[in-house]
Amino acid sequence: MVVKIKDKEIELRQTFRSLMIYEKIVGETFAGKGVTEMMIYFYSTVLASDKDLELSFDDFIEYVDENPNLLNEFTMWLQEIAKRNQPFKDDTTKDDTEPKIKKKKHTNRVE
Repeated sequence: MVVKIKDKEIELRQTFRSLMIYEKIVGETFAGKGVTEMMIYFYSTVLASDKDLELSFDDFIEYVDENPNLLNEFTMWLQEIAKRNQPFKDDTTKDDTEPKIKKKKHTNRVE
């Protein structure tokens, strides 16, 4: 996702740096609950994606207020990244390529 702030195009990246900036600002781990958390994480991601950008949180809020669809786009972008990074398959799809192992029945009988 690319945003244009202060006549500068910034390609957003979800990184550990963005999570660390968020934790430094808020004092707790990002959970993605509510507008305030999403706005602060969006801001943190912008700062992490362009280390040279000087942008106050108030200026960022004004930028988003002027471009109200951006928060929704950012949320959708995060959801798309989360889908791509899921380590497990969807339970609704079956993978029949795995070998089937037959379990041998054990008895305590001596023959």
